[in-house]
Amino acid sequence: MRQQAINYAKALFALTTDKETVDVLGTLPGKIPSFIRVLSDPLLSGVKKGEIIDDISKKAGLSDEIRKFLRYLCDRRDIALLAEIAEAYDACWDQENHILRAEIVFAKEPEKEEMDQAVHFLEKTYPGRDIRTTVSVQEELLGGLCIRVGHTEYDWSYEDRLRQLARKLTVR
Repeated sequence: MRQQAINYAKALFALTTDKETVDVLGTLPGKIPSFIRVLSDPLLSGVKKGEIIDDISKKAGLSDEIRKFLRYLCDRRDIALLAEIAEAYDACWDQENHILRAEIVFAKEPEKEEMDQAVHFLEKTYPGRDIRTTVSVQEELLGGLCIRVGHTEYDWSYEDRLRQLARKLTVR
């Protein structure tokens, strides 16, 4: 994620804490495929871009602050950063509301006890946080699990253990 998108997200967070509206904003490029392309077109006048933004804002029920923010992005030719800005806004929201998002990857469908142990580890490692997990299965792990929190990874998979063993054996 680019620093510029992060800076815009922080400004947007200071502007509004209405996460639902920002979520709608972040989905606009996916719902209207030509949205970014049209608003990035250098041949289209600023007035016309403003009219398009006003129209979309009304149809999507976006606030006046969000409409002005979109116009600002257009004026600065940074509208292509919209998806990244929405993602960075989510990170600001999570940090402000003490939310921890973790991805737990199992080698096979987890049993309740395994899931409880993983969540307990996260609660112990990150006290005072509201933990939100997503669970997936990757059979390539062979066994065990892997937990990803931001840029940190806790890997207790058999695949990782085999990699560690191979490294130790090849060092000699």
